[in-house]
Amino acid sequence: MSLLLNIFATVLLPLMVIAGAAYLLGRYRGLDPTPLASTAFYLLNPALVFVTMSTTSVTVDVLGRLFLLKVCTNLIILVIGRAISAQMKLAARTTSAVLLATVFCNSGNFGLSVTEFAFGKEAVTFALICFVTDNLMLNSLGVYLAARGHTSAWAAAQQVLRNPAVYALPLGLAAHQFGWTPPLPLSRALEMLSRATVPTMLVVLGMQLAALPFDRSYWRLIGLTASLRLVLAPLIALALTMPFGLTGLPRQVSVLEAAVPSAVMANIVASRYNTEPNLVAGSVLASSLLSLITLTILLSLMH
Repeated sequence: MSLLLNIFATVLLPLMVIAGAAYLLGRYRGLDPTPLASTAFYLLNPALVFVTMSTTSVTVDVLGRLFLLKVCTNLIILVIGRAISAQMKLAARTTSAVLLATVFCNSGNFGLSVTEFAFGKEAVTFALICFVTDNLMLNSLGVYLAARGHTSAWAAAQQVLRNPAVYALPLGLAAHQFGWTPPLPLSRALEMLSRATVPTMLVVLGMQLAALPFDRSYWRLIGLTASLRLVLAPLIALALTMPFGLTGLPRQVSVLEAAVPSAVMANIVASRYNTEPNLVAGSVLASSLLSLITLTILLSLMH
């Protein structure tokens, strides 16, 4: 019990303080998180990705295996989610909402923070691969699931191409590979931006959660999505670490990043295409709260 309390107090409680304060700010001051979220997406995230990848000591081989493991985990969850939805005879739009809330996790706003607090800054490199992978899949596969019949494959591809982290990742790896260091003014600017990323994303998370609706009529499906997201997904990731040859810290991070709650961005996509956004929003809220319990247990088992 003391181990559980210590993990909760040292890893998750600090995140709750920041996100909770931002939640109250958004709830009672009515602040719009969109400008801050856009700042994090277009400026802070790519800076963090570039700085981390350009200075990492992790081999490209390990990063590639972590990328493939994350893709396979998401696709397996997708197949299972579709099978369960078919068994329950859910409507196509409801099925898409269930998949959005189940397949795509909050590996950015939440995952980066909990990974750094749990395993240290050296683990952020692995967490960033998971974050970029989730972001790419949400802006392609996620958009397709939400907008089936409403948008083209090219429109989904454009969403991916608009993500600056897509370019920061290979640029950072190339800079590391060829030993290139940015000029001092630029490197210091990027370093400062990268340090601001994690706390800013926690603030964005809290403000975004404050803006989400919660519809109790979806309790049953919310319970399903939370179970798949918080329990089944990390078990799948754990099983995949063996064939992908991941051990030690990469193994721990890959499992942890699969166990974080549903992505807030999934609700934004669902709202844009009117794909049962209240169901997705409820899943995000419920899984975010329940993850405080499941992640505490998971981290205790990892220790």
